Amino acid sequence: MASRTGSARPGSLATYRKKRRFDETPEPSGRKEKKRRARLRFVVQKHRATRLHYDFRLEADGVLASWAVPKGPTLVPGDRRLAMHVEDHPLDYRDFEGNIPAGQYGAGNVIVWDNGTYSLAEGDDPADEIARGKIKFVLRGKKLRGEFTLVKIKAREGEHGEPWLLIKDRDEYADPKYDPGDHPKSVKSGKTLDDVARDPRARTWQSKPSARHTAAPRRKPSIKRDPVPHPKSLMLATLVAAPFDDPDWLFEIKWDGYRALCTVERENFTLVSRNGLDMLRRFPDLKALAGAFATLPVVVDGEIVSLDSKGRSEFQRLQESQKKPAGLTYAAFDLLYADGKDLRSTPLEERKALLERLIVDDSIVLYSKHVVGKGKALFESARKQNLEGIIGKKRDSTYQERRSRDWVKIKTGYEQEFVVGGWTEPKGSRKGFGALLLGVYQSGSLRYVGSVGTGFSAKLLKELYARLRALERKTSPFVNRVDANSPAHWTSPEMVVEVRFSEWTRDLYLRQPAYLGLRSDKKANEVVAECPESN
Repeated sequence: MASRTGSARPGSLATYRKKRRFDETPEPSGRKEKKRRARLRFVVQKHRATRLHYDFRLEADGVLASWAVPKGPTLVPGDRRLAMHVEDHPLDYRDFEGNIPAGQYGAGNVIVWDNGTYSLAEGDDPADEIARGKIKFVLRGKKLRGEFTLVKIKAREGEHGEPWLLIKDRDEYADPKYDPGDHPKSVKSGKTLDDVARDPRARTWQSKPSARHTAAPRRKPSIKRDPVPHPKSLMLATLVAAPFDDPDWLFEIKWDGYRALCTVERENFTLVSRNGLDMLRRFPDLKALAGAFATLPVVVDGEIVSLDSKGRSEFQRLQESQKKPAGLTYAAFDLLYADGKDLRSTPLEERKALLERLIVDDSIVLYSKHVVGKGKALFESARKQNLEGIIGKKRDSTYQERRSRDWVKIKTGYEQEFVVGGWTEPKGSRKGFGALLLGVYQSGSLRYVGSVGTGFSAKLLKELYARLRALERKTSPFVNRVDANSPAHWTSPEMVVEVRFSEWTRDLYLRQPAYLGLRSDKKANEVVAECPESN
């Protein structure tokens, strides 16, 4: 599995000391605390320097790991606040409130805006989590409470420093109307920044002159951003006959759901199927995807799935009408745009590594893991778990808006979409219809390939029959003869269904088909027979 791009492990005060002259300032020279406390501490210091910002600090490995947050922490769920990672500070810095004179490093006014304790929501050591580039934690402060995430992101072109995002997770402490500016007072003294600035008795700390007072300011380079792509087609895999091993390929589980492209921009959020359907109307709970990624804009390719307790996807569970299916999740497997760059020409393995790092809400997004080189073993595992199959992808493949041999699918059984061209009358006590008459397009014409009469509940028979009657026509849409075992009725070839079957016969008819569900996300005229190619 590709690893998240990490950060330096907290615990060193070398940079902090380098920026300060301790013979001229009462600031602590800083010694690490070796004893680990049962309750880890945090502090947020509001700091008016060149610009107003908030210094967010977490105790980790005997020091305060620190980030500068320009807009301040918030309780608005999913709101992303830029947090620039700065040097570690000594633990006794957490109590400082006072003035730093002009010309000194960090010149300005400081108050203790919030403080308290915190615990990890994931992992055992905060320093290790920070080094990995993502830390989830629960704050117990006077102003900030609940679960938060800090995640490292890629620096933009021309940007200096180490950018992270501070995000409030959704919980009982979330407040969609929260503004840190509405809470200006220190939790230590009750003073505001203006009070401290006017107080002649306020503590004054000295340090080295800042670089901006000793050198001419640099002109900030212009940042070029690529336009956000809106692909007309998604990259599709070619069906092949057998699994294989190859060190130039990576292999993933084939997800059994609805393929959908997720595009999150600051003023726009869409989740669209292969044929342009709005999947948010079908699955409104997936609106949470708008806050699931650590950068905006972002374009992600993935599959809407319903997972069971063992993490297995099954298309039929997504058929529950107007209900939230159990285990509803977005399985993300590719990244087309992030950090201002169109990534479609970037090698797949790099796209996936960045994608994994950008996922900040894994309660709604599942990163699609992969193995490198060992397709046969993964296929055998998928077969034993009764999964649909696996996908093989060239590690250096670009994203192509078409079906490509750079991506292949290997199925453990036969399953695909078919166009409904009619139905047969029911027999005995059965209501609605007996079987659906199925076809695929061949050279622009609809060819009959068989019928499916199993896999329907009484409720489903009633619902589908109403759809069939609405599409009824007098003549057969098939170019070849239909051999039905009861009177047949015809429909306009618009409805697409998913069917599992044991095999194709030599003359391309289905053997032992079973109905799985409707495919509203597929266009009827694109449905063809999927016969595996040789590897």
